[in-house]
Amino acid sequence: MEPAVGASDKENTVSDNAERGAAARVHSAVEQLPKPWRATGWLMVFALLHFVGVFLYIAGYGGYLGAKLGAAGQVVDPAAIQAEVAAHITTPTAMAGMYLVQFVFILPVLLLVARFRTQPALDTLAVKAFPRKQLLPWIGVLLAFIALEVAAVQWFDIEPGQFMETLAGSKHLLLALIIVFAAPLLEELVFRGYLFRAWRHSRLGFSGTLLLTSILFALLHAGQYHWIQLSFIFVLALILGVAREKSGSVLLPMLLHLLNNLTSAVVVIYFGIL
Repeated sequence: MEPAVGASDKENTVSDNAERGAAARVHSAVEQLPKPWRATGWLMVFALLHFVGVFLYIAGYGGYLGAKLGAAGQVVDPAAIQAEVAAHITTPTAMAGMYLVQFVFILPVLLLVARFRTQPALDTLAVKAFPRKQLLPWIGVLLAFIALEVAAVQWFDIEPGQFMETLAGSKHLLLALIIVFAAPLLEELVFRGYLFRAWRHSRLGFSGTLLLTSILFALLHAGQYHWIQLSFIFVLALILGVAREKSGSVLLPMLLHLLNNLTSAVVVIYFGIL
């Protein structure tokens, strides 16, 4: 005859089963995340696609010039074409074209690798609604950041550099649209979306993930800005990373990034203020 099971034993059994179920769900959720090393590998692929996009645009433009000269019955001089390409790639049109090629190459790959059998890509990238009450305080933080950045640029009398001088007063609509919309979309999905999701639950934790993604984000813009401006890009990335953590959504940092770039596009591209 089996011993009777008391009420306390039943409660303990139910509690143990609930705990095991919760642990299994947590384990399953963690398993659905992209692995840290997998994400690092794909980051290298994204970087490669970045340079492939630049190369293909340059090669395509050179081919276009050669075909144009050939169609007109003119002698195709490789040296002359190379010189013309070199002059072209510093123009706003070329900047817009190169980023568009990169965008077309990287975004589909990102959406593909973020998709898992049990987890949609949008979940991996944290594309979901965030509390509306968080928006105004974070806009306030962004405005304070922009004001501090403008003051620092004026205080240190920073040389704008070729990149900023090319943008200043160009009124190039396509480039402005790319800077305001395409760049925040792609960059946030990569840094505060895919990489943040992959590294956040690794040994890096929140602090390590925030620091690493912010450094990489700043390095992405190296060569375009003075080192002081790069330091502000790093601070901006920290702000965006904290916004991602607090909101649980990539949409909040994406919106803040958009507003920051919108300010820059209006001031620099349309008003020519450096």
